[in-house]
Amino acid sequence: MAPATMKIPVIDISSYLDGSNPKDVAKQIGDACEEIGFFMIKGHGIPLSLLKQVHCEATVFFDQPLETKQKTMAPFGLGYMGQGTENVAATLKESTVQDQKESLNINLPVRENVWPQDMPSLSDTCKEYYTKVDKLAGQLMRLFALALDLDETFFDDKVNNAFTVLRLLNYPEQPNAVAPDASQMKTMTAEHTDYGTLTILWSPDSRGLQAKSRQDKWIDVISPIDHFIINIGDLMSNWTNDKWVSTLHRVVTHPETLGKRRMSLPFFHNPNPVALIECIPGCFSEDNPAKYDPIVAKEHMEMKVSKALGKEEKMD
Repeated sequence: MAPATMKIPVIDISSYLDGSNPKDVAKQIGDACEEIGFFMIKGHGIPLSLLKQVHCEATVFFDQPLETKQKTMAPFGLGYMGQGTENVAATLKESTVQDQKESLNINLPVRENVWPQDMPSLSDTCKEYYTKVDKLAGQLMRLFALALDLDETFFDDKVNNAFTVLRLLNYPEQPNAVAPDASQMKTMTAEHTDYGTLTILWSPDSRGLQAKSRQDKWIDVISPIDHFIINIGDLMSNWTNDKWVSTLHRVVTHPETLGKRRMSLPFFHNPNPVALIECIPGCFSEDNPAKYDPIVAKEHMEMKVSKALGKEEKMD
């Protein structure tokens, strides 16, 4: 199916960060979350030079021999995961499609087996980036509250011990790649939704990423290099009773980058593990009752990660 021509919104958040016009930024975000659940942001304050440095360090890590990368492995999808380890399609339905990516999945505080122990430059760079993108996630959660006509700090006590993960993703070069038939796109990461509150993604070249609209059309998500791509996850959909949509998305082969290496840096933000996720004020009524039973965030995350990895996983 050819991608639709609908564009992913681009939102300048600088007037929220400097306090000059937060309501306008919040409205744009609210509109985007209702229409497609994806948007791009600029004016975020994180320097492109830092993003490029993280990308460079990730390249060095992935270029190591497999046995070296496998020294950094931990439960719950942390540390290194090789190609074919993850099956995100299985988080939604029965599937045997394995993703064509390898990943390094890190969170704070720095721990052995989660962070490479012999790459101090990678650790220092990723810690600096992690701190900045984690702060940005908190700012976006406050914008979400404003967009939902809630107090700006509504989500603060639900994400003040958020479970977050920075994933460095690498789709290795495929020298013998053949262009797929136009009617059957080859997926590199199968269609799925993200699990938590929001995802902040940066890629030096996002071609191949597609999001599915509410009209059931695939839309190319092509971002300028200094923008972030934002999408909301399942638990935000639960919170808003599907007023905001956790959008299906996938990575497919792109004709202009066929066979080339592809990398991206998604930051996954989830609520406090003990947070109870239940429909928030203003998102349900007598005519529109809550669709989802309340669920503890940790239980939802464990269920999703276990399905993706094909075995029981626990957050602790």
